[in-house]
Amino acid sequence: MNRLLIAALLAFSLFAIGPAEAGVKKVYLINGLLSKVFGYGLTNLSKKMPYARHFKFAGGVTQATIDGIIADATRAYNADSSVRISLIGISAGGKAIVKIARALNKKGVRVHYLGIVEGGNTGTIPANVGKADNFICTGGSCSATPARLAPGNNITRLKTITLDTGHIDSGNHPTMHRRVMAQVN
Repeated sequence: MNRLLIAALLAFSLFAIGPAEAGVKKVYLINGLLSKVFGYGLTNLSKKMPYARHFKFAGGVTQATIDGIIADATRAYNADSSVRISLIGISAGGKAIVKIARALNKKGVRVHYLGIVEGGNTGTIPANVGKADNFICTGGSCSATPARLAPGNNITRLKTITLDTGHIDSGNHPTMHRRVMAQVN
């Protein structure tokens, strides 16, 4: 009888929290060009997400950072395939996260969430991405370029969200912050 009760409690707890909640979160926030000077939006988001790793640059997004994130996410996924990997990037960081997602796709690593903030022409989103948001803005400095799914990708749920602000301020927009935190969690 005790075994039956324990089995029932275990089954209920797995049902209650769901398989996505069982895994660890790996969240990477990647700023863009000159973000040590201009990148306050994702800095403010990182304060709301203390579990996230935040990358800022004096120049452009470095290949060493991209390679490091790919290696870290791959190690985490290979150790526990329930890990939820989320990549959020603004401007050149938006281009970088799509590049990272494509590299992870080649390694068989699933990406839980991709948040592209004013990434411009990022290239296509691969099918290893579960859900993606493309945040575009309306100001004069905005690229407002829609993200696209890779040919044959009918898996990724892609949503475009328009922010009434400029390019740099997009990273600090309350709508973007709320949406990213909800999607990651």
